[in-house]
Amino acid sequence: MIDETKVRVMTRLAAYEEGAGKKYLPIGQYFRTDYISMQLLKSFVCGTLAFVVVGGLLAFCNFETILEGIYDMDLVGYITRVGKIYIIFMALYLIPTYIWAAYKFAKAKKSLNSYISVMDKLSKKYYGEEGE
Repeated sequence: MIDETKVRVMTRLAAYEEGAGKKYLPIGQYFRTDYISMQLLKSFVCGTLAFVVVGGLLAFCNFETILEGIYDMDLVGYITRVGKIYIIFMALYLIPTYIWAAYKFAKAKKSLNSYISVMDKLSKKYYGEEGE
């Protein structure tokens, strides 16, 4: 005979897997540090590319000014300033990424913990209290 409580629990689990589970189940496959590191690495690459593109556009727009003053320019000082700006830019870009990734991971873990507890209850109904 069909156990209606098992059917309800299985339906609820299937609904979770099709809804919020699509977003949270892939996150649950990682450890916290691995997930955050992966997000920081992606942001580092994207931030570096954005910095290079914006720097290139600025250099292109001011190309005439750069060519006029190229012989009078303190190249080491200029590179140092650009390096400092890059470090500040990346810090301002990576800190929110870290906060966002940590929040997203915590939210996913909280959601997955309830999912896992329901799965444990269903498992106990199938296999009994021993968990054969």
